[in-house]
Amino acid sequence: MGIFGMAVIALGALLAGTLARRTAARRAEARTAAATGAVAVAVPCQARWRQGARRRFFGYGKLRTGADGTGAVFAAPLRRAVVLPVGGRVAVRESWRPGMRVLEYRAPDGRRIDFQVYDAEAARAARLLGAPDLG
Repeated sequence: MGIFGMAVIALGALLAGTLARRTAARRAEARTAAATGAVAVAVPCQARWRQGARRRFFGYGKLRTGADGTGAVFAAPLRRAVVLPVGGRVAVRESWRPGMRVLEYRAPDGRRIDFQVYDAEAARAARLLGAPDLG
């Protein structure tokens, strides 16, 4: 395979990555628009436990409001839903993945859980976790 073949492969990979990011951003914006109409819409994310019994677990799921409308619950497929303690702190940082942010949630008991979410849904996910607006 010559240099031309490598250039075609690189261009195809770049195009595929751009299309994937645009599709994810468009879906995130649609979920955010639906949530503004007072509808509870879950935020898809990746969670990683830094301490505690689930320390080595990371997985994809959805962050949603609790059953009583307060607090947050992380629900992953084929796993029991985890109710997050109310009153924690949230710090936001950029993710290594383009178009995403990491919300570092520190529970009142000191446990840390990281949630990786799309940029368009970071503010809504922070509100679900009980943090003030990201501004």
